[in-house]
Amino acid sequence: MRIFAVDPADHRDEYERQGWIHIKNGMSPEFLAALNDFVARAMNGGRGDERFAFQGKKEQIVYDFAADFADYPGELYDFVSVLCGLDRESITLSERHFQVYDPNADPEPAAHKDRYGSQVSMGFSVAIPEVSRLVLYPHDHRSLNPFNSSVAFRASLQPHEQPDVALRTAREVELADEAGDIVAFPGSSTWHLRRRSAGAVNLYCKFNDFNCDPLGEDPSTPTVRERSLDLLASANGDRDSLKPVHGRRFDKAARVYARQPGVQVYEANVWGEEPFGLTDGQFAVLQAVDGSTTWAELRDRLDGQQDVDECVKYLVTRGALDLAPAN
Repeated sequence: MRIFAVDPADHRDEYERQGWIHIKNGMSPEFLAALNDFVARAMNGGRGDERFAFQGKKEQIVYDFAADFADYPGELYDFVSVLCGLDRESITLSERHFQVYDPNADPEPAAHKDRYGSQVSMGFSVAIPEVSRLVLYPHDHRSLNPFNSSVAFRASLQPHEQPDVALRTAREVELADEAGDIVAFPGSSTWHLRRRSAGAVNLYCKFNDFNCDPLGEDPSTPTVRERSLDLLASANGDRDSLKPVHGRRFDKAARVYARQPGVQVYEANVWGEEPFGLTDGQFAVLQAVDGSTTWAELRDRLDGQQDVDECVKYLVTRGALDLAPAN
């Protein structure tokens, strides 16, 4: 079974020119049928995954491509790399959720930006009421959501930056998508919403090419983690050529000022886990890691600070860092 019914190269120029795209009948009929069957089974006798539910708005269900597609995730990666210009070698699938909107969903919801790992948000329209519209704001207020949560991003904004204020005069693009269509746009930097969403069903896949998968939904993420621990254990003294990178599920590191004057601590967390404390050196390592610097170069850069080798090893064991082999 194939996912796509179109050649992404035919639509690359349009995506690059507009910064978004709506491809009519972009899905294969077989894929659309498989999506409908999956939702029917998943919602039969119950609701979706409560971890991702939005009360009074929609259910979210993680979709298991692997059950139906032999070339998964390869076909997805090939398509989005050509269509949206992502690096094929480092593409990460950071989300694969159905959105099943409640019958009483707000017809005029607030706009949101997707989590940081949504460099490209690709929507597969499964069942869309005739009156429903996908609304994008691709021209204005394009700051990046740096958080692994749309809620955290909203909480960080000042009152005048909230979407109900900032978007009053923004230019919107309203898309009348239908079952079988595909839409794609930069989800982490584009305000968007679904207007009159009651009864709508779509599948959203979120992609990036910078190794970010907080929810652990890319099928290769467990392998990346196992490889990092194996490299750490087997490299012994020959670690200099390895590249420390932020862990796929690394969420954030922060300097925390306590109530007592003059007291500050550092902490980090892997998505979904409790924060853990950091030393000054461990915090400095997390700040210095950029995905291209080798272990030896990192040690030289942070010369004079706490033992860099011990800091890197600890952060790898906690999942805040992964290790990539030398090219």
